[in-house]
Amino acid sequence: MKIRLFVISFLLIVLNANAQEQDSIIAKFKDVPQLTYKEMLTDHDSLVSYFQQASPIIYFNKEVRNIDFWNHAKNLRNQIKENTTMPEYLKLVNKTINSAQDGHSQILGNFHLDIMKDNWFPNKVQLVKGIDSSDVKYGYIYREYLNKRFSTKLDLNLVYTSGEYYNLLPFSYKNKTYPASMKLIDCNNTKIHQFVNSLTELVSPLRWDRVNNRVYSIDFYSPADIYENDTLRLTFLDKANKKHQLNIKKNDTVKFLQKRNLKYGYNSLSEPVTTHYFDKNKIFYAKLPMMKEEYGDTINNRLEKTLKKGGVGAVVIDIRGNPGGSDNTFNKFLKKIIKDTLKVDIAIGRNFSPYNKWFFEINKDSILNNPTYHFKADVATLDNPEMYYIVIPDYTYVTPDSITYPFDGPIYILQDRYIYSSASNLSNLAKRSDRLISIGETPDLLSGLQTGTPILSLPFSKILFRLEPQIDFTNSKTKLDIFQNNVEHHISYSIEFLYERTITKEDVFGKDFLLRKDPMFKKVLDLEKKRKK
Repeated sequence: MKIRLFVISFLLIVLNANAQEQDSIIAKFKDVPQLTYKEMLTDHDSLVSYFQQASPIIYFNKEVRNIDFWNHAKNLRNQIKENTTMPEYLKLVNKTINSAQDGHSQILGNFHLDIMKDNWFPNKVQLVKGIDSSDVKYGYIYREYLNKRFSTKLDLNLVYTSGEYYNLLPFSYKNKTYPASMKLIDCNNTKIHQFVNSLTELVSPLRWDRVNNRVYSIDFYSPADIYENDTLRLTFLDKANKKHQLNIKKNDTVKFLQKRNLKYGYNSLSEPVTTHYFDKNKIFYAKLPMMKEEYGDTINNRLEKTLKKGGVGAVVIDIRGNPGGSDNTFNKFLKKIIKDTLKVDIAIGRNFSPYNKWFFEINKDSILNNPTYHFKADVATLDNPEMYYIVIPDYTYVTPDSITYPFDGPIYILQDRYIYSSASNLSNLAKRSDRLISIGETPDLLSGLQTGTPILSLPFSKILFRLEPQIDFTNSKTKLDIFQNNVEHHISYSIEFLYERTITKEDVFGKDFLLRKDPMFKKVLDLEKKRKK
């Protein structure tokens, strides 16, 4: 009896704490601008106008991927009513931005809000041109509300490989156990690929598996909106073709039955630089977890010390899980180990619109008078919108330093699908350069040469968001080529390897694991063996 009373008391305490947290979020939301019905409509119209003017991605998505931003935006605008609350309006704005299906388009999170406040505003960085610094305080409230009210805490540790979803670890829920490596086949009584395809407004970016011509997301189950009657219904198929049904309540999660030592995805902010020298193979290896310029300095210093000892035949730069940052990061060490300038052709496009004319400070005359700016480009482009192109043949991407290290071997780039932004830029540089060789997976996201994303603010709500204003047409012969997902030596992870990588206590970026088990590093060894014959 005492135990039962204790359990009941504990549950009441937890429920009360959750209620207090929700009340706190709602109380904070009263501090953001409160919009009238007409102001919401005008605010949303401004959002759509910004995307039409500044985002080439929505035009690519419509012409190539059949994702119609305008149709989604129209339907979402029609959901604004006289009695629409600010939380409901925020949700509609978030869905509209998701419909752009661009990895750089999002309502700002704390990471970017902190950078704006601490760096960009004090240093008058162009990305915050026209933004009132006082709007940042609303950004934190909006982001907290989105995180806590519109997302769930469920974690299934799914992976997507060979066109299917699998759970990596065994788990339990409500006294029922589920084995590892089950294939997910249904969600809410709908075939899983059909279900995920319907989530354009709720999940962004949806990755595009071009081989199987389908979109996917390993976190598709995060939006609270997909829980029907507060329940998500998932059907799995184990290796013996036995079905397992998981009906999980909103805000519940599962208990993993094996310890997860590593999550397959983007690196954390605290992930360190790791370097090794493989003496027998004469390979210098560097894991670059993020494009932070100080990481470039770290690799440069360690590479210099190793090269001075002599005997380095190849360099491996591991950018798996690298979410991007600054291109100057990889420039810092590449310029020390190349003897010839790394040049690539560039043909990028931006919308020729009133917003871009103001933001980039261009007009028709300035484009006509600039030898690298054009209104036409000799590559496959989009039918819409009106664009201007920056075309630079033999663009100097990396210039050798005045003092270089004694090295003339290949530079291998290891990549998985979790690379983005400047990490994708390095991948594309490898594809276009004979000196660099890419190995691994494609990110399945629109890639190519990207630029800094401008910050925009809606006129009445002061919701801060960003978008990608540039698209890479370089070497495109068809519209599909604009997707710019390339890798020279394609290596996919098997479900068995991903499982071992998840549970192993070994350092998966340690020398022994790389040599014995890592399929991408093994490809480096294979290529080196062939090169030395």
